[in-house]
Amino acid sequence: MGSEIRDAVASYVGFQLSELEAGMSLIAAADQEAVHSARLALRRLRSVMSCYQPLLPDVPRGLRDGIRSLARALGEARDAYVLAQRFTLWLDAYADWLSGAALHQALAELVASSNTMAATVGRDARNDDLLAAARAALLPLPSTKPQPGPEDATRLLQQQWRKVQERLGAAMSTKVNTEEHHELLHAARKDVKGLRYAAEAVAEALGPRAAAIVQPAMALQRILGEHHDSVAGLAWLAGLTPTINPADIEQLRAMESRRLGEAQAGLHRLLRDAPIPAPVDVLSPHVPLADAPAPAV
Repeated sequence: MGSEIRDAVASYVGFQLSELEAGMSLIAAADQEAVHSARLALRRLRSVMSCYQPLLPDVPRGLRDGIRSLARALGEARDAYVLAQRFTLWLDAYADWLSGAALHQALAELVASSNTMAATVGRDARNDDLLAAARAALLPLPSTKPQPGPEDATRLLQQQWRKVQERLGAAMSTKVNTEEHHELLHAARKDVKGLRYAAEAVAEALGPRAAAIVQPAMALQRILGEHHDSVAGLAWLAGLTPTINPADIEQLRAMESRRLGEAQAGLHRLLRDAPIPAPVDVLSPHVPLADAPAPAV
């Protein structure tokens, strides 16, 4: 059974690296779907590298730093594009903008900036070398370490789950200010992704119980994403040039603030009604499958 866990992790890592390698030429052409796919593959790769580090070879610090830098660059490009698309929908939905042309121009510049960032990443030959080095370092997985079993995967997932709980607890504390609250929730979003992708990586080996972790993690990731997008949107609005009518900016700010409030309320409901169960409670062999919590919808 132990080899199934290791084989699952190896397969997952190999697939994400293949996705990244195949997408670099499209990213160089500023294909936003390729940017999204590559960013997702990098998230999944980093999540597995973090959670299952005891099962993986020792990766040089420089390689880890390079993967982190690539993820950051793709993330900035994608975030700018998504932000522009959402605000464009709002502009098209209302006809009473005082400076609609100026706002559309600002959004076009945001998209152009995103495309430039993506093309720069895709055309950098050092990233091809980085991915080749990652494949050489990570695959095949070493045979010198003891074969892991389901209990090892459960223990590692439990550690990641605790990180999520601690981060959310800190974010919800009345002792933090608004800026700290937003930063902690953004960090919690990353932690939740890590838990979700790490659970997905071994789901086939662990069986149906893994869905009890993956599904609520997806729901929490989604609502935290809404929160982060609103925070990022408000930050962008705060930096718009004076050439745009302040009344338009205020209208957009009010819309984004309402969206932020809805995300906050949704987060509280989700944490109350459908929290992510502790991996040890749903994956341990002594817990009958029928007693495992049902996935959150």
